[in-house]
Amino acid sequence: MSNWYDDRELIKELNNEQTPEPVHISLKDVVGSGYNDFWRCKTRYRVVKGSRASKKSTTTALNIITRMMRYPKANTLVIRKVYATLKDSCFSQLLWAIDQLGVGEYWEKTESPLKLKYKPTGQVILFRGLDDPLKTTSITVHKGVLCWVWIEEAYEITESEFNTIDESIRGKLPEDLFIQLTLIFNPWDSGSWLKARFFDNPAANVFTKTTTYKCNEWLSDDDLAMFNDMQERDPDRYAVAGLGEWGIAEGQYFKQWNSNIHVIEPFDIPKDWIKFRAMDWGQARPYACLWFAIDYDGNLFAYRELYGWGGKANVGTGETADEVGKRIATLETKEENVSYGELDNACWARTGVTGPTIAESINNELIKHGLVSFGECSKGRLEGANAFKERLLGYKNSKGVVVPGIRFFSTCIHTIRTIPMIGHDKHNPELYDTTAEDHCCDAVIYGCLSRPYATPRPKAKKYSHKYESKDSVTAWSV
Repeated sequence: MSNWYDDRELIKELNNEQTPEPVHISLKDVVGSGYNDFWRCKTRYRVVKGSRASKKSTTTALNIITRMMRYPKANTLVIRKVYATLKDSCFSQLLWAIDQLGVGEYWEKTESPLKLKYKPTGQVILFRGLDDPLKTTSITVHKGVLCWVWIEEAYEITESEFNTIDESIRGKLPEDLFIQLTLIFNPWDSGSWLKARFFDNPAANVFTKTTTYKCNEWLSDDDLAMFNDMQERDPDRYAVAGLGEWGIAEGQYFKQWNSNIHVIEPFDIPKDWIKFRAMDWGQARPYACLWFAIDYDGNLFAYRELYGWGGKANVGTGETADEVGKRIATLETKEENVSYGELDNACWARTGVTGPTIAESINNELIKHGLVSFGECSKGRLEGANAFKERLLGYKNSKGVVVPGIRFFSTCIHTIRTIPMIGHDKHNPELYDTTAEDHCCDAVIYGCLSRPYATPRPKAKKYSHKYESKDSVTAWSV
């Protein structure tokens, strides 16, 4: 095998018969060191965990662009949990890669919907979010075959979602092509399915790699000083954010969170389960409304999410209280029989001498549609956070299986995305950081405060329903 820095090889790679002129690129100058094995890997699964600033995503972007130009029949699908996050992440990184490689004249970009097209051949790079109505299972390309997938921030997706993507990438390929799914992520959750599936017992068709900031030769002295300071000041954070080791998210407040246990696939909720909703208000920042169901043992299931998200972290939609009330009313039905609602107590504050409060405006819309109005939620950040932690911990049944007191449907994408990332308040470590994207967390806490939880739980009664998660099963039968 020739050296991956050999410019002559890359010229050959990019100078396919459709390219008007040879493209001369030095990978050593553009990519740098640390990714030789990653660059050449052709296994079905290419899985990379790593620290911050370790070139994971930028190297992936460079690799995809060069590969697309080398293989005239290959097409690529880029996926994130939320479609709106793609433009400022993967799409921008691929545009950067095109610029770095000096091949901009050969590429055409489209922003609505996101798409990159290699003009000489018609090959495309498509972009999808798992919240996008355009299903990843029904994507077709006009030229060549869809054979490569890049999943960015793979910790955000469930194993079931990954399996659906994986199963959709199939079929006979031209002799020189290969199917490959590339998963990139930070190892913030040691309980992640990614660890169990790809790193603990890797199969022959799996390539795994751990990268660190130390392979990034373009970091400044200030960048390196930041990591050195982190190593001295916060070794646990450094292990994850600096060395790419499995662990708890940097300073994670809810360390009890385990996506394998707390995230489940949706199921049909029994009609006699009590239902309620809880909401944290936001306008410039996001608002979050969650719907909960309570099983016969008092365990909570978050089954629906409404997140007022402006497409960027911690940016709201600017909707008025009236508009938000109408949106809630479009998602909830009378037949759903929601019993009560819990709303941020700050919404009852009157900021002027006339006009309704935020709570009144939302409730007026709900009442118009025959739905139950919100009440003022219980106060107590610390009490609520502890109540949430208790439910995350749950209890062990007679078989020694952990039964959590709260679980979330995989469709509650922003709740699942944001809660593991919440850290400690810098001024009061006993509390969580309210400057973070904590809105779904607040809604969960309001819900937990409304339903006192005690462990151990009594033995479950037998009912005609069954639901399950990856690590535990609770079942009732007549």
